[in-house]
Formats: sequence, C-alpha cells, structure tokens
Amino acid sequence: MSRCPPASSSSHRTKRLPDLPKPCSSKPLVERSPCSPPVAYGLPPINTMDAYPLPYVEHNLPFVVLSGLGSDTLINSSYEPHTLLKDRGIEIDSAVPVVSGDRALQLRQEFLNADGRDAPWNSLPKNRGDIKGFRVKAVGRGYVLPPRKAQPPQISPDETPPGTPQLGNGHKWVLHSPISPLSPGSPTFPDGVMTPLWVAKHQYHIPAVFISFFTLTSEDGRDSLNDNQLKAEINRIKSLFLNSGYKTHYAVVLLSDKSIFESPEIEDRLANIRRTTGLDPRHSLFFLPASSSRAELTSFVHQVLTTVQPICVEHYRDLSKHARRKKGRSNIPPPTAPPTRGPIHTLAAPGWNVRYDFKLGIFAEFRQEMDAACRHYNLAIDGLLDGDGVFETTASWSPRWDETRLLADSIAIRIIRCFMWNNSPTSAVQSWQNYRNRMRDLLDRRGKGSANYGWQAWESRWAVVMAEIIQRVQPPIFQIVENNIDRYPLFSPPEKQVPIGERLAPWHLVHHPGYWYKIAAERAVSRRVLAEDLPEEDRMPPGMSPATKVANRYGTYDTFLVPEPHVEFPHPVHGGQGYDHAADIVDLFNKAIGEFHARGQQRLCDRLQLAIGKELLHAGRHSEAMGSLKPLWEGMCWRDERWWPLVSEVTWALNTCSKHCGEEETFMATEWELHSRLLRTNPKKVYDFNNCLDSFTQKEGHVFPKVTIDAGKVMSCLSTTVAFAAGEGHVAEPLNTQIAVRSNAQRGSMPITLSSIRIDFAGPLGRIELQHEEKAEATPATEVSLTEVIRSGIAPSFKGCADLSFPAGAVRTFNFPIILKEDGDVNVQQTCFEIQTDRFTLQSVFEGQPEAPPVWWYMGKNGLKSKRLARNFEDPVLRVLPKPPKMEVRLVNLQKQYYTNENVVLDLQIKNDEEEDTEASLEIQLLNHTKEHLDFDWVDAEHAETSVLPGKSIGKMAPGSKQTKSLSFVAPPDSQKYSLEVKVVYHVLSDPDVPISKIMAGELVFIDPFEATYDFAPQVHPDPWPSFFCVDDAQKLEPPNEMSPTQAFGLASRYLLKARIGSYAEEDLIIVDADLAVHSVHGGAMCSVAKVPVVDAEAVISPQAVHLRNFVVDVRKISLEDRRSSTLESSISVTWRRKRPLSEAAGEMLEKPITSTIAHPKLIASNAEPRVLASARPSHSTLSTAPLSGTPTAPSDADSSAVAPPKTPTQNQQSPSPQLIHFTLYLENPTMHFLTFDVSMDASDDFAFAGPKLTALHVLPLSRCAVPYNVLPLVSGTWVEVRCRVQDRYFNKVLKVLPTEGMRAVGAREGRDGGGVAIWADVVEGE
Repeated sequence: MSRCPPASSSSHRTKRLPDLPKPCSSKPLVERSPCSPPVAYGLPPINTMDAYPLPYVEHNLPFVVLSGLGSDTLINSSYEPHTLLKDRGIEIDSAVPVVSGDRALQLRQEFLNADGRDAPWNSLPKNRGDIKGFRVKAVGRGYVLPPRKAQPPQISPDETPPGTPQLGNGHKWVLHSPISPLSPGSPTFPDGVMTPLWVAKHQYHIPAVFISFFTLTSEDGRDSLNDNQLKAEINRIKSLFLNSGYKTHYAVVLLSDKSIFESPEIEDRLANIRRTTGLDPRHSLFFLPASSSRAELTSFVHQVLTTVQPICVEHYRDLSKHARRKKGRSNIPPPTAPPTRGPIHTLAAPGWNVRYDFKLGIFAEFRQEMDAACRHYNLAIDGLLDGDGVFETTASWSPRWDETRLLADSIAIRIIRCFMWNNSPTSAVQSWQNYRNRMRDLLDRRGKGSANYGWQAWESRWAVVMAEIIQRVQPPIFQIVENNIDRYPLFSPPEKQVPIGERLAPWHLVHHPGYWYKIAAERAVSRRVLAEDLPEEDRMPPGMSPATKVANRYGTYDTFLVPEPHVEFPHPVHGGQGYDHAADIVDLFNKAIGEFHARGQQRLCDRLQLAIGKELLHAGRHSEAMGSLKPLWEGMCWRDERWWPLVSEVTWALNTCSKHCGEEETFMATEWELHSRLLRTNPKKVYDFNNCLDSFTQKEGHVFPKVTIDAGKVMSCLSTTVAFAAGEGHVAEPLNTQIAVRSNAQRGSMPITLSSIRIDFAGPLGRIELQHEEKAEATPATEVSLTEVIRSGIAPSFKGCADLSFPAGAVRTFNFPIILKEDGDVNVQQTCFEIQTDRFTLQSVFEGQPEAPPVWWYMGKNGLKSKRLARNFEDPVLRVLPKPPKMEVRLVNLQKQYYTNENVVLDLQIKNDEEEDTEASLEIQLLNHTKEHLDFDWVDAEHAETSVLPGKSIGKMAPGSKQTKSLSFVAPPDSQKYSLEVKVVYHVLSDPDVPISKIMAGELVFIDPFEATYDFAPQVHPDPWPSFFCVDDAQKLEPPNEMSPTQAFGLASRYLLKARIGSYAEEDLIIVDADLAVHSVHGGAMCSVAKVPVVDAEAVISPQAVHLRNFVVDVRKISLEDRRSSTLESSISVTWRRKRPLSEAAGEMLEKPITSTIAHPKLIASNAEPRVLASARPSHSTLSTAPLSGTPTAPSDADSSAVAPPKTPTQNQQSPSPQLIHFTLYLENPTMHFLTFDVSMDASDDFAFAGPKLTALHVLPLSRCAVPYNVLPLVSGTWVEVRCRVQDRYFNKVLKVLPTEGMRAVGAREGRDGGGVAIWADVVEGE
C-alpha cells in the first residue's frame, strides 16, 4: 500500500494552482435507483460507490409514511419499484380529500426536514436533538404495500422433467416471499444468498409508522356526520393494515380549523373518536389546533417524531426476533417448486445463515444499534469468506460468484461504517485492510487471480469507498474551517480501545480522504498499465475473434464491475471506443488535490498535479496536459527547495507539450530552463538556444514571440554578480567595478550569445548597460570602456560594448571604473539578459542581487580565480560617501562638567587643512533629552560677516590657517545633560557649488555645585517675655495690613541655623557670600534673619569639602493668644565664582559672581508646649542671658555644632586651670496654665556646683523663669555631663533639657527619664 508522505507548506510560493477542486462535500454518495443493475459499461467510468446498488450501501433509517399531506416528487424521483414489489400489492387508499392549505404545506415541509438520509454517518447530535433520524416519505391518499407471498408457479408440461408426477388442479402450493430463494420468480432462486430488493422492501416499501392526516372541521349541524365519516375511514384503514400481515404502526393526526377556545365541544368530539377508533391518545392520535405558528408546527413535528421513535425501534426489534427464530430452525423449508433449469440444488445452510445474519444487521441498523449491527455483519462476512463459506461452494464462472462478491463488498462497507459510527477509526481501517487481504487471497485461490486489471480496478474502487465513507461520516478532526490559521491534522488518532503503547503502523490510522483518493488514483494507473499489456487478440471484439479465444478470455480475466478486455483497452483498428482511463485517473487525482490543498499540503498537490500532467501526456492529450503543467511549472516550490529531479520532470513534460501544441513562448521559457546543468540532460537533444525555434514552422504574417522570464522563479542558465573593489568610496573618485557572468549551461551545448546586459541600480547610480560587439577572441577578463549617459532628474548611467558570447561552464568578467557625483547607498535593483534573434526576443530578469558572499575575480596563472570580499551580502553593494572634509574643529576649553546658572564660554578652534582657500560657517545646536534648545550668543557678534553659507560666518580661510570663535550661554538651573553638535559648512573658492560639511558632536554635563545640610537648634531670646499682670495698650489696636516685627506682640523665640555647604565640584571654587532667605511664614508669626559674621568674607572650598555658615532666626508670634506652630519656607543662596576663568576671550563676563540657590526643607518653630533651655557662660562674662560666644568646644563625630578644640598648654605656654561656669536653666511656659516644676540637679565626680539641689518652681502663664547654677569642673579637656531633671508636677511629665550654643545633648540614663547636657571643661576667657 502506498503511504502518505509528510505534509509541509511552502511560505515562499509564488503562484498557486488555479481553480483547484474543493474538498468533497457531504452530499449523498449515490443518486441512482436502488435496484439499478450493478454493472454498467462505457463512459463515464464506474469507479466509485455508484457501482454498488443503493440499498446495499446506504444507511438504513426507520421508514415513516405521511398520508394526506400531498406527495413530494423531489425525493426518490428516479426510483422505480421492482415488479416483484408492486404487482399484486396491498393497496391502502382513502376517499377523504388530501389536506390542503399553507398550514398543510408547512407541516409537510417540517416532517420532510426531519428526513435523515443526507445526515452525516456519525453518532454526533443532529439538528433535532434527541431524534436519531427517519426516512420520511409524503404520499397522497394511496399507498401500496408489497405482497407478502409470491404467486403460485405456472409450470408448462414441456419444462417438466421426465418422471415428475403430475400435480392436480387442487394441489396446495407452499408460497413464500416473492424475493425469497424459495420462490421460483425470485432473482435469488434457487441458490442465491441475497438481493438488494430485500433491503429496498424494508427501506422503501414497508413503513414502520404510517401517519394519516385528516381535517377536523367544525360546522353547525354537521359535526356528528363528519365525525362518523372520519371514524369509519380510520377504522377501515386500520383493518387494511391488520389484514396485510405487516406490523406497521398506524397513527392519525387531526388538523382542526378552530381552536378549543373557539369551539369547546372539540374535546368531546376527540374523546368520541378516540373511543370509537381505539387509537391510543399517547402514541396513535395527535391533535393540531388552528392558527398554529411556524414554531408551534416545528414543536408539534418534533413531538410526533419523538413519540413514534420508540415504536419504530420496537417494530424493527420484532422483525429481528422473527429473523432470529427462522435462523434457529433445524431444517430448511422446501421451495415452492423445484428448479427446472440451471442449478438443481437450493441454497445450503451456510448461505441461509449468511442471509439471516445480514437481515439481523440491517434491522439493528434500522434501530441505530451499530454495535449489534457490526456483530451480525462480521458473522455474515465470515460466513461468506471462511473455509466452509459460500464462496468455497460457488464456482468462479457462475453468475452467483459476482452476486456474492457484490454482497460481500456491501457487508464490508457496512462494517466500516459501523466502526466509524462508533468512533473507532483504527478498527475501521484495519477492517478495510483485512477484507482486502482476504478477498485477494480468495481470488488467488478460487477466482481468476489478482494479476489482472480487474483486481486493480477493484482496489481503486475500494480506496474510493473508504474516502467517500470518511466524507459521509464527517469526523470533526477532518473538518475544514474557513479562516483557520492552525494546521489541520492529517490523520485521526486511534480510539481509546487500542491499548496504550501498542505500536501501530501509519497505514492503520484513518487519514483524510485525499490519502485514499491518492491510493485509488495509483491503483487506477496500475489498472491502465495492465490494460495496455493485454494481448492484441484479446482486445478484438467477440464477433471478430474465434470462439475458443473468447472462451479463454472469459476464464482468464476478472470482469467484476469492469468492462470486458475488448472494451477495457480496445484494438486501435477494430476496437472502437473503450474505457477512458485518463479521465478516471485525472478525476481521482483532482479529488485528492482538493483535499490536500484544503489542508495546506501544497507539495503533495504539486506532486499529484505533475502526475496528472504525465498521465494526460501519456494519453496524447497535449493541450490538456499543458493546462495542468503550466501553472505547476510557474508556481512550484521545488526550485527554491532544490528538488531538481522533480523540476526536471515538470520542465521536460511541459517542453514536450508546448512543442506539440505549437506554443513558442512556453517552449522558449522551458528551453531556457532546460539549458541549466542542474536539470536532467537528454543525450539525444541538441542544446542550441539561439536557434531553438528552427523546428517550428514559420508561417506568413507570424508575429515573433517576445518572452520575459523572471529568473527568481525560473532557473536560468546564466547568472551575474556585480562587485566593487571597495565597499566604500567617495564622490568624484574612480571606483573599480566588475560584472561577472557565469554560464551554467549543459555540457556540450552551443555558446549563448546575449544582445545586451542591463543592470539597474538604486541610489546615486542609475544603470550600467553592456551591448554585444563580436570580437575575434574573447578573453575571460575584459576591460570595458564606458560612456556616461546623463539625463535630467535621473541618476547617471553608463554604457559600453563587449563580446557577450558565453560558452558552457565559462566565467567571464567585465572590469571598468566609474565616477559618481552624489553620495548614498548603491544596491542592485534588477539584472536583465536580453537575446534578440530573427525569430524571437527573450529577456531574463532577476530582481536584486544573489544571496551569496561577494567575490572579486582576477586573472591567475591558470585562468580566472576568485577571492572573497570582506563584507556581507546583506550590506549595500557600494556605499558612496560625500567628499571627505579636511576642516578640523576642536573645543579648546571643554570641561568635564559645568555648574548650574553659571556663565559658560566655549572656544571653538577651526583649522583649514584644505589645499585651497575656503569660506566656512558654523552651525551650533544644544539639545537636552527632551529636544529643548539652549540659547547662546557669539562673543564677537558685533563683528559678524555676511556669507551665503548658513550659520555663523567664519569668513575666508587660507590653507593651514586657524580661527577661534567663542560662544557664551547661561547654564540651565537644573542638573541635566545637553548634546552639543558643531557643524562646519564650507566650500573651496574654486568650486562654490559643492558644499562640504563636517560635524563634531559632544556632551555638556551640568550639575549643582553645592549641597547643604542644616541644623535648626533653639536659643535663648535676649528680650524679656511679657508680664502676665501687665498688658501693653498697643495690643488693643488692630494690626495693620503689613506688620513689621516691632508690631508683633506674641512670644518671641530664637533659633540658630547652622548650614553646612558641601562642594560637588571637581575643582576649587570661591564662596563669596551665603544668605538665608525666608520666603514665607505660616502660622501667624513674624521672622527676622541675621547672619553670624565670619572672619574671611571669601572662602576657597575644595572638592568634597564642607563650609560652615550660621544664621540667627528670630520668630515672634503676632498674637499672644496664638499657640500654633510656625512654618518657615526658606532657601540658601550661595554666591560663588570659579578660581580660574573658563576662557580668556570672555573678559570680565566670567569674573562676575554666580548665585546658586539650594532648596531647604521647611523649618518648624513650635512654642505650644513648655520647654527647658540650658545656657552656659564663663564667670568673667557679663550678666547677660546671651549664650556663650567664643567658648571652646570639643569635636564631635555627629554633632553639628562641633568646632575646633581649645589650645593645649604647649600652644598657650600656660597650664590651663578650670574656670567657673555659670549654668542657667530657663523654664518657658507658653501656655495659659499655672505650672509647677520640680527641678533637681544630680551630683557628679566631674564637677562641683552651687545652686539648688532640689527645688519647686512656680511658673505663671506666658512667662519664663531662670534657675542659675555655678559649675566648677574638676576635670579638663573633656565634656562634663550635667544631668538635671525638670518635671511638671501637675502633668507628671519630665521635660527634656535642650542645649543651646556651645553645648550638646546627653542621652537619658537607664531607669531615668529625661537627660542632660554636656559642657566643655576648659572654659577660657574670651577676647
């Protein structure tokens, strides 16, 4: 068996096959009369399931007859009942008129829509839900049931064998069915197994349900009369069915002209009819009221069919029981009369068993019980093919042999359908193969063998049967969905019953129908080959051959469902018209192509299309073969995939067809491709392309053909490459160019002479054209002189002459220089070979450049040699660069970074390296990442010169001269990067029309030069707090709109802001000044700022160094009653300048100081809660409450108030002595409560103090009190921790002691609240 090759798709396909046949639909397999003859010779060929009688192969459905709704002539219009089934039949007629009207037509149509003869052969749910399917037939009022018994035989005395006793007139005959093997008039009498008439009788003649439709009219005074007539008619029809002997179920549908609401007496009338007729209201009597909609009619039909469905199943189950009883009887009944001619024996027991097993399978299929049907069919097929089966007792020359083969094929088809119905595809294929093998073995043993065209025809037909069954079953896995991008499966996986892990051959799986059509076509080809090998005497008609030859022919050839040898392949002289093998093969291949194409298996489509062309070519139908091969030749993917044997087959076949058809253009195109040495060589052919049309007859007035071939789709025997010696060149410089042409023509072919070679380019080069000029001796490497062709608006082109004759296998190069005047990328756009003779014109066009590494050919000792160029084929063939600029641009004073808000000056030095005088100008662009421009000015803008060039004019420059231009701008206020692009545009004075440019790009980085950290600490305000017992009269006045600090009457507080300014610069900067600016005050307060003076007004700050600046901030609340916290929004402004200027050309502009603003977080001044401030001063200071000034402090690792430590004794040349320190605690009560504080001082080994050890202090609202101490340090050169505890007696809250200037805070000890302060032990006298 042929196996299906793997499918693949071609994404680079250029042209598909036109008008490909669509995949076969699910239409009925056969459209013939059920009892038509099994064999019909002649055209069209019989090679499908049409060869089998329709009742043998179609799916059986319960038969339902509709009486009284009119007849449908469209269904089974070609069916003519056999005389045995209609003569002396039982007539079921009625005098009641047929129901008419639109409602009756719609009702009939709904019943006919339920007909399932065209439904798919599968168990999937149908459109009507739980209805399994019926075969519905609409008749008028008359119907004929087939006769149950045959007529008594009429025996003539001449036909009575001698010695037979004479039968009297009163002899009683034992009658059987007209189609039984026991009835003399039956087709199966006396030893036939089965006839299609038996299946047709149950499928087309004996209904399981007979439904009569009557109109229930409502007329005043005539209801009883109408009902009596209706009851009498129903009872009469029932009696006819009862007397017929058939167990057909009778049902009645009454169509009322009024609804029950309009005529309530209808219910009583229906009850009366039901009682009188004895119809079961659940299964036999149905009522349809008037004015029913289309949806209601559909629902009513569904209800009726659902009701009668189990009745139909029971009907066929009763028939199965009857057949099973007959099978189980021990003896065979005698025939009505013994046979008088032909075989004298009757059907044997194995034949009767096969007959009854077949009947049981048919009845099971009527019930849609496909498992049971498959079992009975398998028993029947075994009874035919086993060692003691029917075939073993039937002679191969007997007509019963072919009848039995027809029955066996039909049973095998039904077995396959049962497996497919039960979703067992692998079992179906195995059954298909098993039956084929058994039949072949049978024919080799008992028949006429399988080495003849009859067996190949049967195998072809058997493959078509499998394809058509799959199409009728419509497996979901093989369904074609429009716009589906997924790949369709090629075969169905095995069913679940197959053990997991069992190795199955690929041909044991169900493939899509195209696979089976392909097998059928291949077997049809084998049939044609065997038919062509028939001896000449067997191909003569019987009337022209001796009787012995005819007899021998009949015993040699198997003619089952195929013509006789003289019709299969008639004699060319005396045979006449015979079987059209080509039409049969082409039809099967087209069906296979349709299936493969629908599933994207394009390579198989091409392969089968080639097979069609070869078959038509074999049959001598050259025009048809050309119509099949030419689209394939133009669009096949085998060239791109380098399947040269297949390309050769297609091209040679098309070349032969075009020559016979006189198609000069196609012949030339195929000749051009056949000249390629990649294709198969014909030793008898003379390869001379320039004279290829000499074999064609030249007629007067004939137009010479002109053919254009796409070398990307058709193999060309010539190929060309274009290469440049260098991958890059410049304008106005010569560029060495080479065109290499290789001839891949067949060995021994005549040289191909071209008329011209044209190469079109994209870019600054237009076209290079070489024309043929015959020379005495053509060299492999030819130097060509080109002439430039200039046309307005088009890139320059070049034209030259050379010898364009190319022998087979030769490589010739054409070398020449070209000069281009414009820059850009040059790419090969199209290459064209042109051949012009006195008979034709041919152009071979190739788009683009071959995808191969570029090479350069040069002459060696033994001829041309090639070397690979160091570039990729994806790159442009040539990149033409502008004329290289010789103007140098340099930034003299470029810094690594610049600082925000500073004045920047860039010095640009331009040097002229040209050998001539030039005129130049500058174009500057400063862009950040958001493409925003930065404005700039030229330093010498007042001395600008006018020029035709854009930008800042530089003026004329002598060779080797230099000029410096400076531009200034203000750096942006934020840190960011700007790209700098400097473009010099110039031209030499000798050629002012050719501008030359050079671009220099750089990056300018702008950063913030400083960053600041802050320490905002509270201090003791020197002004006294207001008295609780005295109110100033000025406070009663309304405050003006703009208040000054002297007009605020609230509490005042002082803070010390220490700003540490760090440098981010990479060089030394000079800080000129620093200011604290308060932009706004929130919370009802006034603020004033004072700078703490420094020793040096200007300070140099090194990279990563820190500079300290202090500011005193006084905050006073406007209103005394205001307790809110105040918020200050401030910033630090640092005025600075560079230590070294950026440029000397800027002059005084760069000496101006720059102000940089450092953002500062919000400052919080809170006076809503009581607080304690600690202050310390030396004993020699005045009695001022100001904090210590000039008090030496020790350095601290984290304290922001760290200053230089005091001098050592070595530095002062004096031994320091501890000094008395005045230590004061200030208790501030900004609330409106009278508070009492407990103040305690802890003793220490490091100091002695004088003052209250423990005291209680009463503080009035809005007042401040001081608790003085004298502290004498007992140590020196260290911090002395003074721990004191202040507790609010009422709220029981310990207040934290806040240090002021010159002090630092100390954490609380374990187990105690609060903390303390630290004072430097050495307190020296200030200046």
